[in-house]
Amino acid sequence: MAYPLITADDIPWLTVAQMTEADRLAIEEFDITLLQMMEHAGSSLADLVMQETGDGDIVVLAGGGNNGGGGLCAARHLASRGRRVSIVLSSDRLGEAPRHHLATLAAMGIEPVAHPPAAPIVVDAMVGYGLGGRLRGRAAELALWSRGRTIVSLDLPSGHGHGGAVVPVLTLTLALPKVEIRDLRPLYLADLGLPHQLWETMGFGVDGLFSASRILEIR
Repeated sequence: MAYPLITADDIPWLTVAQMTEADRLAIEEFDITLLQMMEHAGSSLADLVMQETGDGDIVVLAGGGNNGGGGLCAARHLASRGRRVSIVLSSDRLGEAPRHHLATLAAMGIEPVAHPPAAPIVVDAMVGYGLGGRLRGRAAELALWSRGRTIVSLDLPSGHGHGGAVVPVLTLTLALPKVEIRDLRPLYLADLGLPHQLWETMGFGVDGLFSASRILEIR
């Protein structure tokens, strides 16, 4: 499936501080919950994996923060669509959102495993835009394990810009793209359901950005 194209110069690119402010506005000013945004992220990520990676078992590498929560949400959608999904956690310090999605997956009979199985497709949801720097510990080990597989990264590749980073075949970034990955391709953009009034508050005009599709490819 070919997603509608958008030119990189035709959309705003956000810094970490700007995306953090967008999240704050969504929650505090527009009463959009983190789980609502995560549902958009997870379902779009599952769509992209289904459309762009072909058949095969899937391993979701999930961190303990919001990025991990989005990956776990995608795991639920993928499993519900008949895919065999395994979950490996890169952290034992889990936030509320990942714990929420893990509980749902547990009710479906899907529990995290200690060691990733030999699956051809990997979803990288270990580290989000809020954490920079070189990967360490378990995340670094899993990034090394993932090499040579078909990897789809959520929001940005874990460890991006540093040695030992995850190397995806494609990346799905969220809401608006981040300046750190401006030169990364293939790069897709997913709608988080944030209203155009939120972006106008921040000085960005993006009304109708996702009118053709909730996933766009940036060229």
